[in-house]
Amino acid sequence: MKRQLSLKLFIILAFLSFGIVLVIGYSLLSAHYFVRGMDSITASNMAESAVSYLKSIPAIQRRALNSFSGYQIAEQWQQMPREIRQAFAQPPTESGILFKHNDSGGFAPPDIIYFAMRYKQGDDTLFVSRRLDRSTASKLVGRNAARSLQLLLLISLSIAVTLAAIIALLLKRVSRPVKALGQWARELDSERLNLPPPDFSYPELNEFAMLIRSSLSSVQESLEREHRFLRYTSHELRTPIAVIRNNIELIKKLESNPSQKWSSPQLQVINRIDRASLTMQHLTETLLWLNRDLAVPLKEQQVDLDEMIRHLVEEMRYLLNKKDVELELQTESCSLILPESPVRIVLGNLIRNAFQHTWQGRVTIFQHGNQVEITNDQSGEAIGSQDLGFGLGLQLTAEFTAKLGWAYEDENGADSYGVKVTFVSTAPEPGDDGGES
Repeated sequence: MKRQLSLKLFIILAFLSFGIVLVIGYSLLSAHYFVRGMDSITASNMAESAVSYLKSIPAIQRRALNSFSGYQIAEQWQQMPREIRQAFAQPPTESGILFKHNDSGGFAPPDIIYFAMRYKQGDDTLFVSRRLDRSTASKLVGRNAARSLQLLLLISLSIAVTLAAIIALLLKRVSRPVKALGQWARELDSERLNLPPPDFSYPELNEFAMLIRSSLSSVQESLEREHRFLRYTSHELRTPIAVIRNNIELIKKLESNPSQKWSSPQLQVINRIDRASLTMQHLTETLLWLNRDLAVPLKEQQVDLDEMIRHLVEEMRYLLNKKDVELELQTESCSLILPESPVRIVLGNLIRNAFQHTWQGRVTIFQHGNQVEITNDQSGEAIGSQDLGFGLGLQLTAEFTAKLGWAYEDENGADSYGVKVTFVSTAPEPGDDGGES
């Protein structure tokens, strides 16, 4: 996985890169103008020497090469020393323009520098040259150059240190409100959302804080609306579902009367209503418990897990009617201190899903201690092909067990589906005797 660069480190690197480029650029520029200044001084000295040469040397003596004030002066370029003519392939053509040649490479200081210049005054034209090496160079020039270089390095270092201090101060100034914004956003809850955000020093950060607050407020309001809807709907559905269940029971009692025999189509309709109302009852109870505030401790009591499983299996066995499904049930005596209603809801959802969505094959229910495993081995039609809430029931069960702190696992195969739930008792288990049914 590619490691992302933090914003703080990115800003530091950006400013440092900018500062380094700026310092190097101005250092090179300063060195360039230093060299040009030295060249201008040399050209001025050569021009002054040429003027003095014309004033002090008679015309007849100018026809030959003369050494004057440390410079080689002649009227013809061919009269210049051989090394000067070899250093410059072509003689200077413009008056007052300094020509310079050295054999140094890169940043290494040259050993020898050749200077040449053409000087014209009236009808007189002179060529002035000079060879400068370490032995003939003035110590004053070398000392001044060293001092200039030291001053250049000192200024560059000062600029770099100043830039680093500015970057550190800027980052401290900017990172403090940004860090405060992040801390404020992490600590946001339903109570803090109702309070105005603090001042983060910069309008952009204040606007960002308002955007975060408004977005989270919208999400909070949406969640509250959903919770209210689920709570109110689930609560209001309990009454009509209870009425339906009671009337179904009444119809079944009337059916036992010889004078009130129902036809087969009528019994199928009644059975469908019975199954649908039972599904609605389990789903409504699950939604109600999911929306319940579990900060208040649930009422717990002794629950016989094996007996509850057998009772739920018998209650929902009608879902296996007219199906080629083999049921295998293995339980052992186990009593735990648990909240009874949540246990019944979880087991009811899992058993109902297993029965309802297995059309051909085997359903295995295995209970050992506080662990319950339910497996569907489907043959023929795929599991869940008749979608009557299969995914929703398991999803609600997963959320429900997570809310109660019970371990829940599921495993989906090509032709099988298995779930395992572990109920956690909050009190020591009473003594139980092993048994199997």
